[in-house]
Amino acid sequence: MSLKRPSLPTLLRQAIFRLFADEAIPLAGNIAFRTLFSVFPFLIFLTALAGFFGTKEQAELLVNYLLSVAPEQIVNPLAGEIRSILTVQRTGLLSVAALLTIWSAMAGVDSVRVGLNRAYGFREQRPAWWLYVVNIIFVIGSAVILLALSFLLIVLPIALATIEKYIPQVHGVFSALEQLRYPIALILLFAGLYVAHRVLPSKRLPPRKILPGVVITVVVWVVLTAVFSEWLQNFNSFASTYASLSGFFTAMFFLYLAALVLILGGEINRVIDLHASRQSTSSSTPAVEPPMEAAADQSSVL
Repeated sequence: MSLKRPSLPTLLRQAIFRLFADEAIPLAGNIAFRTLFSVFPFLIFLTALAGFFGTKEQAELLVNYLLSVAPEQIVNPLAGEIRSILTVQRTGLLSVAALLTIWSAMAGVDSVRVGLNRAYGFREQRPAWWLYVVNIIFVIGSAVILLALSFLLIVLPIALATIEKYIPQVHGVFSALEQLRYPIALILLFAGLYVAHRVLPSKRLPPRKILPGVVITVVVWVVLTAVFSEWLQNFNSFASTYASLSGFFTAMFFLYLAALVLILGGEINRVIDLHASRQSTSSSTPAVEPPMEAAADQSSVL
């Protein structure tokens, strides 16, 4: 007799319980801090890459696009400093400073790796040098993909103007890039999460064991962004608590919540896999959860 399939609320409840069991609360803080710590080095590397293979305007257009799709209340405190990075032309990809910048940008990737390992219950068994390689490839690959997006941001308005000129009947259907801004951002978000779940954990998981958590993470992130933005507009207490540092702490708190959701996605995949294993063995003897592997390392290799 097969076990009854658990409902979505049941899966979410069990995954949330695992968040506490796996000490995700402090781990999410680590991810939030190191992600914010790595944002500026990554943008510096991005502008250097753009200066080497393209133009500074490409990097500026891309960063402006990323700022436009992020929650306004969160990026505003950092937008000025981010745009100031774009005023410095960088082309020395092989300089010592550039290598140190890549190393700093790897911190955010490495913290996500630790969080996903903990969510899936994996022990990190790969050698330290290989983790460096994975993190470097992830950083460079992300920069290359974003620069490829910058070409799309340049070409797409020209293509839309050409279509409108020669096929005016479609005016209003593809009238502005504004209509595609958020769909493109969601595709990038989904693809980045999928690659992170696929590449960063110590064991390679098949797509069917990754997709549920990735989809739920994207959905919860979208809802979280809307709720958090609404809360900041109407019930914001950061300004009275942290004074001039309120903008910085707003960004940190949002990144902390987003990191919790990221770990939750891995926990959901783990719970689904556990229920699938129980159902496959329910015909003979009651399934017992296999012993959890030793918790993933919390310390960074960087």
